[in-house]
Amino acid sequence: MAKGKSQYCTWFCGDCKRANDISYYDKRRNDEVVKEVSKFCPQCRKHTVHKRKDTKKGN
Repeated sequence: MAKGKSQYCTWFCGDCKRANDISYYDKRRNDEVVKEVSKFCPQCRKHTVHKRKDTKKGN
């Protein structure tokens, strides 16, 4: 993967506002990337809507 072509993002729970997952996506295809997704939150113990926030790797 070439440097500068991918962006890391952190998924935050919509209910408890805690970070649950870190992933990355291709910057060039940003229009196809999902901004909200239903995921399982281990703190809430249920499926909730998670929102994406762009971050640096490891943060």
